[in-house]
Amino acid sequence: MISNPIRSTLIGDPDFKQLLVEFVSKVPKRLESIRNAMNESDTKNLCALLHQLKGACGSYGFHELTPLASQLEAELRSGASLRSQLDALEIFIESCMRMTAEPE
Repeated sequence: MISNPIRSTLIGDPDFKQLLVEFVSKVPKRLESIRNAMNESDTKNLCALLHQLKGACGSYGFHELTPLASQLEAELRSGASLRSQLDALEIFIESCMRMTAEPE
């Protein structure tokens, strides 16, 4: 299944072009930290990392990711099953990997 890229609402603003490129380029490293925290069952760190990325996504105009991050946060805080948490994490990670700083 090929998914569409997720573009920032700020993509057309030339003042944000380089900031978006830098932000998107650092997302894989942030996702690696989130995945590591999940693998280590470090819920406190995981929630902090996730919350930071959720806020950054919103600040950089990737609003489509905010509800996915909120869902994952809710899964983690509610003590949902590990399977449910992992499913929400994978959806969030796969969606984040679709972020692009390139215009259409």
